[in-house]
Order: sequence, then C-alpha cells, then structure tokens
Amino acid sequence: MSKLIVTLLLIGILIVCDGSPLSHESSESNESNAPTKMDFLEKISEQCRNNTGSDDAFLELMESFENVSRCVLKFDIESFNTDFEQLTNATRTAFFTKYCAEVRPLVSCFDDVFDSMTPCIKESGFKVMKVFFDSFPETLDVACKNDGEIIFKLKDETRKNCFMEQGKQLSECVGKYMSSAIWNDDWNSELTQDKCSILTSYRSCLMEPLDACDLSDLISIYDVPMNAMLRLTPCANTTEELRVETHQNNATEVI
Repeated sequence: MSKLIVTLLLIGILIVCDGSPLSHESSESNESNAPTKMDFLEKISEQCRNNTGSDDAFLELMESFENVSRCVLKFDIESFNTDFEQLTNATRTAFFTKYCAEVRPLVSCFDDVFDSMTPCIKESGFKVMKVFFDSFPETLDVACKNDGEIIFKLKDETRKNCFMEQGKQLSECVGKYMSSAIWNDDWNSELTQDKCSILTSYRSCLMEPLDACDLSDLISIYDVPMNAMLRLTPCANTTEELRVETHQNNATEVI
C-alpha cells in the first residue's frame, strides 16, 4: 500500500481540527511540529515529480483541489456554524437531518481528486485509495447516527473546555507522526509490518486526550476510513493488532 494514502488521512485529521478548539490554542501550541499546508504540498509535489518525471501531474492535482473548493462552497458553512452555535437538544434532530443530507452529496466533489492522484501513486495504492474514498458515506453515517450523538457531545461545556485544554497534546501527536518513518520515507513505499506500530501508537496518542474528555467515540470517525485501508495492508495481520471500539455496537473489533 502507498503510505501516501495513510498520510492523506492523517493530514485530514488536521483539516477537521482547523477551526476547532485546536485552532484557538495558545501560541505555545502553535509552535508545535504539526504539519502545515506547505509541508503537505511540498511532499506531494515531490512524489508526483518522482513518479512522472514532470510537474504536470502535480499541477493537475492542484487544479482538482481548486475544483473541490469550488464544489464544497455549495455548502453554507456560515449557516452551519451559526446553527451549531445555537444547537440544543431540542433542535438537534432538525439540525442533523438538514446538514447530514446536505453534506452527503459533497462526497462526489472529490471524484476528480481521486483521478488526479493516480499518477502520483503506485498501482498498488490505487485500491487503497478507492476504499478510502468509498468509506466517506459510512464515516458520515457514524457522525450523523442517533441525531449526531457523538458530535453533539462537543456542545457539553465541560467536554468542550476539556478538549480545548487538550489541543496541545493532539498537536504533539501529529508532531510525533511528522518525525516518524512513515512521513519521512518515500510515500510510495509499501506500508510494512514494522511500520504498523507507528499507526498503533498514533491512534493511542489521539485516544488519550479524547478519553480524558469523555469524547472517546469521536475516534470512530477516524477509524472507519483507516480500518478500511488497513485491511488491505500487512497491518491487517500484524501481531500488534489495532483494537477498535466501534461506536455502532460498542464491541471490540480486531483489524
């Protein structure tokens, strides 16, 4: 499997966190080793160039990213933010019914990115990327289940304040990943069993602050695409198995 796909998911965690309590952390946490957008673009540019011998594939990929931005603008983020700020248990059903229905069609906005990424990865990574994108609807199902049960927990002041306080630790988790072999090696290389422990440690690192804030179920949004991808890699058979508490049935799933 291309390590590029796994890294894309982990970068996605940062994007989700942008604008969340993490973005309001102190200047001290902002000086962490968390990757920037430029770090990511430089890395993917290098990978595309190495695979194709030119910058054409990277430029096409950048164009597809711009198309995604234009596509997702169909979603009224300002109204979403306003409604989320005013969200109560009384308005919860209407809120998640409305916005989950509006978000679902946006999955198709990423179709061009899927095609544009192909020259930048090995053929062995194609199936992994496909299951990653195919997992989006299921990920949305998890987030929207029971009128957004796991997301609604963030409206609890105690949990929200705790999560804000834990922002620095979450950034440090990403910083550790940035210094790992998965980030620093050739992203086209296969994800071997000796690298699986890095992913296990990364998930455990994320879980610590979530557990501390009684927000453990949030990890299931990360688990759905990650599990789908890892089942196609040697990590599915590693002795250091990732044990995942699934939100759907509260049972332990061994990947």
